[in-house]
Amino acid sequence: MLNEKILEFYREFQDEVLNYVKENSPISTNIAFKTLFLSYLTEAGETLVSDCALVDFKKDGENMKLDGYAFSEYFHSLTLLVSKYQAKPQPEKIKKTEIDKLSRKVLKFYKTCGTDAFEALEESSDGYQAYEFVKAHKNEIETVNIILLTNDETVQYTPNDTHNGKVTIRFDVWDIERLYQTVLGGAAIERQLVVKLKKKYGTSLPLIKVKGDNAIYDCYIGVISGRLLAQIYEAEGQDLIQKNVRSFLQATGNVNKGIKASLANEPEMFMAYNNGISTIAESVAVDESQCNGDISTITEITGWQIVNGGQTTASIYNAYRAKLPLDQVNVQIKLSVIKQKDRAEDIIHNISKYANSQNKINMSDFNANDAYHVKMERLSRATPIPVAKGKSTDYWFYERARGQYLVELNRQPSATAKKEFKNRCPKSRCISKTVAAKCMMAYQGHPDIVSKGLETNFIYFSDMVSDGTFPEPSEQSYTEMIAKVILFNSCDKIIKNLKFGGFKAQQDYYTIALIGKYYSDLFHPQEIWNSQMISAEMAKTIEELAFFVWNHFQNPTVPGVNVGQWCKKEECWELLQARYENEYMQTVSFKFSCRVMGKVFRLETTGYTK
Repeated sequence: MLNEKILEFYREFQDEVLNYVKENSPISTNIAFKTLFLSYLTEAGETLVSDCALVDFKKDGENMKLDGYAFSEYFHSLTLLVSKYQAKPQPEKIKKTEIDKLSRKVLKFYKTCGTDAFEALEESSDGYQAYEFVKAHKNEIETVNIILLTNDETVQYTPNDTHNGKVTIRFDVWDIERLYQTVLGGAAIERQLVVKLKKKYGTSLPLIKVKGDNAIYDCYIGVISGRLLAQIYEAEGQDLIQKNVRSFLQATGNVNKGIKASLANEPEMFMAYNNGISTIAESVAVDESQCNGDISTITEITGWQIVNGGQTTASIYNAYRAKLPLDQVNVQIKLSVIKQKDRAEDIIHNISKYANSQNKINMSDFNANDAYHVKMERLSRATPIPVAKGKSTDYWFYERARGQYLVELNRQPSATAKKEFKNRCPKSRCISKTVAAKCMMAYQGHPDIVSKGLETNFIYFSDMVSDGTFPEPSEQSYTEMIAKVILFNSCDKIIKNLKFGGFKAQQDYYTIALIGKYYSDLFHPQEIWNSQMISAEMAKTIEELAFFVWNHFQNPTVPGVNVGQWCKKEECWELLQARYENEYMQTVSFKFSCRVMGKVFRLETTGYTK
C-alpha cells in the first residue's frame, strides 16, 4: 500500500500530464505521460532513456507493442520502452503476470525486426521508423534494455535477463513509487547488483584490506585480471558503472585510443600504463578460510559500482570481444565498502567526484552546484514575468538539480498554497538546465551536437560556458535564455502540427539553427520575454524553414543513410547551410516539391503553398 506522500505525488503527476496535453494539443495522454516520465528520468541521470524517440505502436493481433526507442553508441545497447498509463483517482497494483505480458510484447517487436515483416508498413509510420532504426544498428547491438514505465504501483518483480542469440536482453520496471523515490526521495531504487564471483565466475578476488579502524568505510586494494573484469562487464553491463560516470561515457562516445593500443600491442605493460579502476560497494562476502594476513578473499560483492575507470573497463571488454589475448592484462583496483548507510549517497558522490577530478567528467556531471547554474536559479526566482498593469507574480522556474520543482511544490504548507504556487509557476514554465542548454545550443548553430542527445550536448555546453561562449548570468542573459526556450517550444508546436512524420526533434534543432544563423534580426529577446510568445512573422518563418529542413533530410549525401544518425554529423549542418544559401537565398524563382503524409508541398521564394 502506497503512503500518502506517494499518493499525493501520483495526483500531482496526473495533473501534470493533463496540463501538458492541454498546452501541447493535439497530443495523446500516453505521449504526454511518457514525455514527462522520461524528463524526470533524464534529469536523474538515467542515460538509457535520455534520448528516446517516443512512439505509439501496437499490433494486438501479433502481440507487439512499442512506446519508445534509443541506442547508445558507447555501450552498444538498444533501449525499448513499453508503457502503461491510466487516468484513475488511485493507482492500481500491477502483478507479475502483467509485467511479463508487457515485456514480452516489446521483446516480440525486437525479434520481429530481424525479419521483413515490417516492410509492408507505411514508411512514415511509427512502427516502420522504429524498425528502420533497429535495423540500422543491428550489427552493433550487444544489449537490449526493455523498460516498463507506469504510473501504477507494481509488485517487487523484474523479469530475469535472457538472450536472443548473442544479444543480452535485460528488463527494468519504473512505477510511480520508484519515480517518487527518484524525484523526491533523494535516490532511485536501483536494481540490486550482486556479483557472485565464486558461484557465477568460479573464482574469488584476493585484495589487501587497508589497516585501520574506520567507521565510515573499509578499503581494499589489489589486482583484478582483465579477463575476469571483461566477463563481469559482459554479464552485468551498464549496471556495473556508476550512473554519473555512465552519463559521461555515453556523452563522450569513443573509447580511449591509448588504452586500445596498449591492450593490442603491449598487454603485459597494461598495468604499468593504466591507472586502474576505483569502485564502491555496499557490502562484501569474505571466505575466512582463504584469508591470509592482510589479504581478504572476496567471494561476493553487493552494490558494486565503478566510479572511475569506465573507459578502461569498456576497452578491456572490447578487446575481449575481439578475442585479443588478455592473459597478461591485469588491472589495479580499489574497492571502498561504505559502512555508514545514512551518509552513503554523499560519500559515493564525493568519491566519484574526486576520483574523476583529473578528467572532464567533473565539469559536466557534477555541476548542479556550479556558479553558472546557481546564478541562473537565483535569477529565475527573482525575475518576474512582466505584466501590463499591477505587480507581476508569475515566474519561470530554472531547475538546476533534478526534482527541484516538485520538492518546492511539496514544501508548500497547504493545498491552497500549492495551488497558488502552480498558478505563479506552472510546470510548463519549469525549465531544466539540460533543456535550456539544448535550446541555446541549437540557436547557437550546433544542431548536430544537440542531435547527439541531451547528455552529449550538455558536455559541449558546459565547455562553452567555461570558455565564455555563453555570457555570464545576468538579468539580460537570463531573459534571453528564456526567450530562446519560448522560441524552441513554439517551433516544436509548429512542426508538430505540420505532421511531417519522423525526426521531429532533429527538425526542431536544425530549424532553430537556421533562425539563429540567418534570421537573428527577427529574434527580439526582450519582446518575446515581455509577451511570452513569438511574433506572427517569426512563426511564418519557422514554418517555411521547417519545410526546407524536411526536404534536406529527404536528400542525404548517401542515399539510404539513417537520417537520425546523419543529423549527428557536422557535414549535415554544413550541407544544409550550403543548400540554403545556394538554393533559397540567391535564387529568385527557386521552387521544389516535397511529399509529407501523402500531401505535396511546393516551396517558392514567397513561402510554401499546398
